[in-house]
Amino acid sequence: MASDNERLGEVLVRIGLITGEQLATGLLNQASTGGRLGDVLVRSRVITEDQIAAALAEQKDLKHVYLTSATIDSDAANLLPAKFLKRKSIVPTGFEDGHLVLAMSDPLDVEAIDETEMITGYRVIPVVATASQIAQAIETHVIGLHVLHQLEADFRPATAAGEIEAAFNSTERDVPVVRIVNQVISDAVRQGASDVHFEPDDLGVRVRFRVDGVLREVTNLPKGSQSGLVSRIKIMAEMDISERRRPQDGRIAFQTPAGTVDLRVASIPTPSGEGVVLRILYRNIVVGSIDGLGLSERDRAAVDRMLAKPYGAVLIAGPTGSGKTTTLYTALTRINSSERKIVTIEDPIEYTIPGITQLAVNQKAGLTFATGLRSVLRFDPDVIMVGEIRDAETASIAVRAALTGHYVLSSIHTNDAPAALARLSEMGVEPYITSSALLGVIAQRLVRALCPSCKAVKETPVDMLVAAGFSEAEAPGVVTYAPVGCEACHHTGYVGRMGVFEVFELDEGFAALYMKNAPAELLRDMAAKSGMTTMRQDALNRVAAGLTSLDEVNRVVV
Repeated sequence: MASDNERLGEVLVRIGLITGEQLATGLLNQASTGGRLGDVLVRSRVITEDQIAAALAEQKDLKHVYLTSATIDSDAANLLPAKFLKRKSIVPTGFEDGHLVLAMSDPLDVEAIDETEMITGYRVIPVVATASQIAQAIETHVIGLHVLHQLEADFRPATAAGEIEAAFNSTERDVPVVRIVNQVISDAVRQGASDVHFEPDDLGVRVRFRVDGVLREVTNLPKGSQSGLVSRIKIMAEMDISERRRPQDGRIAFQTPAGTVDLRVASIPTPSGEGVVLRILYRNIVVGSIDGLGLSERDRAAVDRMLAKPYGAVLIAGPTGSGKTTTLYTALTRINSSERKIVTIEDPIEYTIPGITQLAVNQKAGLTFATGLRSVLRFDPDVIMVGEIRDAETASIAVRAALTGHYVLSSIHTNDAPAALARLSEMGVEPYITSSALLGVIAQRLVRALCPSCKAVKETPVDMLVAAGFSEAEAPGVVTYAPVGCEACHHTGYVGRMGVFEVFELDEGFAALYMKNAPAELLRDMAAKSGMTTMRQDALNRVAAGLTSLDEVNRVVV
């Protein structure tokens, strides 16, 4: 604990964040340039902003908070004007025992505390956060909500489609509804979100981002802003703004400072109003190689054998958001050559690959996967990629195409690899056709990767490891790690995601069993006995390698 008279520089040296020599240099720079010592050291890259915040907390014996992962009470945050919060670099985060918790980048600013207590009427409990995190919290929880409150005053309810369009079909950035929609989408892109959820209820509109497969709430918007927000998004996506009783789909090309992203928009009617979800597709993602998928040596060899075949079908299985599209494109890139005609039919086209003919589904024009696939077969293809097998007609055409000398790649929604065979049977594809056409199934999930900068060893009892799936022989030697949180991972403990796989090759033995209408459970047991690494086993191998946590595996993989 710091003494009452200990200066910030002395604290930094005492806790080992800088050396005495670095402190002396920093003080000289401060004397010549002015400003606070912490800012001087951060600009010189001697120390990080987070470390300065931790040292300030140590100096004043206060709590250090990470606003990027904290829950901020919007009612508390909006007790003070945004201009005042920005000028003082403070933001209220909530209430504790009847007091107002105030995040400050400079806890020595007694004037800011006094003014906050005078304006709000609450006694203040100061905590320390970085200036950049405070600025982001103000943008998200204060300015955005002030804009929306202004929306309620500025826009009367519009009853006719023309009135709504006149109010919201605007490109002017200072129009409040335009500002808030742009802000939410830009924040989502900056955080690397895959989806944005606008969820109405009786009190307002909850906004959540899905980042690394996990949903987190970012703000709650006023109920009065709901109609304007939905109308603006539907206008941008060229959807019917007068139709609120049925689900709709649309698309938006949205420009951000980092480049253009494509948004797939879906709206559904709910008792509290229309809910909207935006799927974000990043154009600047580069399709990698098979090596980059992270397959085990055994699974990689199996995939190589399947991709080397001249014809047949390979399916990628898993739920939405499991990385199937990335694996499909990676496989396409691997087999792409000047000697092969490759045609895809997708919904939508997520990545453009040179040398490949790509066709987008257009439901309004009657171009579905099934109708598009029929047309593609007349286009003299060697390889066909069908984005997803959703119905019996598409399944039948795709599997039969694999029997007539074509190489077919597609995805299917099943929980594991053997279940894909049962799913095709449910769609009406005869087992004798599937067993002749199908080369194999790659099932997958995505698990979050532990941050290498802050992960820590976690003592896990042997019996818990055995219950998780490790053998009794290997469990005693397994070292598990847990997420901690640091600046590098935005204090989540995880950085990015990795695939875990289950590669199922269909050989004569499996084909014979499948043609006897064997259930998926029997096929799964036979595959495991023949050496197939299950998805659970593959995920546990990543735990043993220190790449992910056991809790993450239990969250994602059955």
